Amino acid sequence: MKQLGVKGWGDDVVPWSWSDIGEISPGTMAIDVPNYLTRRLSVIKSAKPPPDGRMPLMHVGTFFSLTRATLGNHILPVYIFEGPPETRKRDPNPDLVRKAADLYRDFTKERDPYNEEISRELWNSRALRMYFASEHLKELGSVVGVPTVTAPSESEMLGAAMCRDEIVDTVVSNDVDTLLFGSPHVTKQFQSSNGRILRARLVDLESRMDLDLELLRDLAILCGCDFHKEGVKGIGPRKGALLLQRHGGLVEVLKSKGFTHSQREEYVRAREVFDEPTFLSTDRYRFTLNPPIVPRLVRLLTPIMSEEAVENMVQKMVRLWKGFGTRQSTLEQWL
Repeated sequence: MKQLGVKGWGDDVVPWSWSDIGEISPGTMAIDVPNYLTRRLSVIKSAKPPPDGRMPLMHVGTFFSLTRATLGNHILPVYIFEGPPETRKRDPNPDLVRKAADLYRDFTKERDPYNEEISRELWNSRALRMYFASEHLKELGSVVGVPTVTAPSESEMLGAAMCRDEIVDTVVSNDVDTLLFGSPHVTKQFQSSNGRILRARLVDLESRMDLDLELLRDLAILCGCDFHKEGVKGIGPRKGALLLQRHGGLVEVLKSKGFTHSQREEYVRAREVFDEPTFLSTDRYRFTLNPPIVPRLVRLLTPIMSEEAVENMVQKMVRLWKGFGTRQSTLEQWL
């Protein structure tokens, strides 16, 4: 299966495997929100509003589904939102971010999910929908009581740093960059009903490719990745790994291929992006589950759900909050 992040890195390279959910439970899970939402909401193909004109608010159901599944398994979800993107990956679009924030502000004032103008804007732009969803989920997260964080740059980069520093136990993403940013554990699928996760561990990737993290990052640049799209023509993961083992590093491989100093510089600057998590401090991040703010939660859900659905959802979130940590406390009594 094709992976996000690096060209040619399929399942024969990245060692995804199913594991018992007990590997991360009880624990804390960082969620790469842009990646997760993109996967879950990619089914929306239409550029036109539905016949009833309703705004695209499917992200709300996605959020509550994941939050309930994680808390129900004694896993605290930490929702990480994107900051300004790494410019080698894509150009920032502050105007679109501001427009999404303005639309969300208008929505919270009017509380009308059938607002024609907002609905049309959102259905006409997938990117705008994602930024709008992020604004909405940040507020929902704070009201429900789960931690939300805006990353200084790429969300998977901050998640990887948190996992590296043992603040979280895994990062939910299917982007290989998360492993290359140094996350020891990445979860691609979370099946609470079956009690299992599809995950990859950095140590297993290093073993499979017979490369350490530094050389894996070099390999990503050679193959082509988000930060250097082209890579080196004719070099895939297996050939690249052999070349790195033979020559010892990215620059040496490029020299062997006849790249000039100026040509090598572009690859080296792209490679430096993978070192950025080294300079990310996670000291200020310590996460707990807070009680839901029931009046605000009711107010947020009332425009988009029936009265009965709102009451049921609020009751479920309160029950999850009360029950969260019970298993952890019971286990600690025996330690």
